[in-house]
Amino acid sequence: MSSAPPNAPVIALAVTLAVQALASFSLAVPSVLAPAVAGEFGMQAQHVGWLVSIAYLSAMLGGLACGGFSRRYGPVRMSQFALLSLALAMVCCALTSGWLLLVAGVLIGIGYGIPNPTAADILSRHSPRERRGLFFSIKQTGVPAGVAITGVLMPLLLVLIDWRAALLLMACILLGVALLIGRARRTLDAPRDLSIHAPSASQASTGFRHTLRVNVWQPLRGVFANPALRRLGLVSLVFAFTQVVYLSFLVSALKLEHQMSLAAAAALLSASQVVSMLARVGWGYVSDRWVDPGRLLGLLGVGMSLSLIALAFVPVGASPALMLAVTVACAGTAVSWNGVFYADLVRQVPPGEVTRTTGATQFLTFLGGVTGGAGFVGLLSLTGSYSAGFIVVALLPLVTGLLTLRSAPRARQASISGSS
Repeated sequence: MSSAPPNAPVIALAVTLAVQALASFSLAVPSVLAPAVAGEFGMQAQHVGWLVSIAYLSAMLGGLACGGFSRRYGPVRMSQFALLSLALAMVCCALTSGWLLLVAGVLIGIGYGIPNPTAADILSRHSPRERRGLFFSIKQTGVPAGVAITGVLMPLLLVLIDWRAALLLMACILLGVALLIGRARRTLDAPRDLSIHAPSASQASTGFRHTLRVNVWQPLRGVFANPALRRLGLVSLVFAFTQVVYLSFLVSALKLEHQMSLAAAAALLSASQVVSMLARVGWGYVSDRWVDPGRLLGLLGVGMSLSLIALAFVPVGASPALMLAVTVACAGTAVSWNGVFYADLVRQVPPGEVTRTTGATQFLTFLGGVTGGAGFVGLLSLTGSYSAGFIVVALLPLVTGLLTLRSAPRARQASISGSS
């Protein structure tokens, strides 16, 4: 394979950012449309939660299984497949069938689970090593950006055209971008490993079990067997749990316990999304220039814990400035760790294993997301208070952050010795 052109880092960042933003956009579409169209499916708007849960479960498995396929077909081709899956999901939603809605949930999950592992492969090879944290962090801004675009674009489209037409339009856009990024395959994809998913004759009768073992169980075992990767897996699970709790219950806590208006509470949540986009880039720059990514993750864990505790102790009737400061602190830590996490992850992994290992750690990340909502509901039933629930949740990133700070120097030395 010829050497990559000088603009490969820019192309790599543009492709991975676009795919991530579109995946995040697609995951948010059902939640945005539910209040307006749920009745046409014979269900209530809150039932969209089941669709989102199906999508996350599918994403956990899709991201875990895509590693071997990415090595055989290339990460750009798999990114195209993710966009195709999302486009088909939009079509299924537009057909107003309850059964197809379940299929759409699975397809959205597949499309949402693939971009992180494939982007980790692409950026680990094409981003400048000294700016890797910044590149991963910019790519991760596609998550809040996609949600924000959904919240603005879909209501606007509903004013202009029928909701089914809006979904079909989005399917066309997804397909168009899938075709467009195909032009970058020659630049971004590594030489393909054609031996992957080609079981021997003796394995032919057990091909599915062979594929399951290679693409699902082996990556997970690899993460749990490696101390540095096991540490990062724990970090991603706990931080994702904390992030989902903050994003999912902030508005309810502000309205029900602080007697804020729904508009004011939602405005603080929107401000959190903006802050998280800026903070992700900022933390990426910090991890490249001044602070080891592993240590920075530990500091972010302690920071999100202290921020949640501060949120819990803000008195009722506090000034808007104080509420804004506390929510900004939460957003700058609990919602802004992802880019630093991936930058730390890829340096622990041999180049050929980046996609599979990222898929395995992402399985734990999404597990934290799936359990975060249900876990906090359980805490609410026990404590009867959002503030008390936030304090209990804050203990998780505090302990994880301190353990990470303690082990980060050893992880760095292991990484250095392993790469020498």
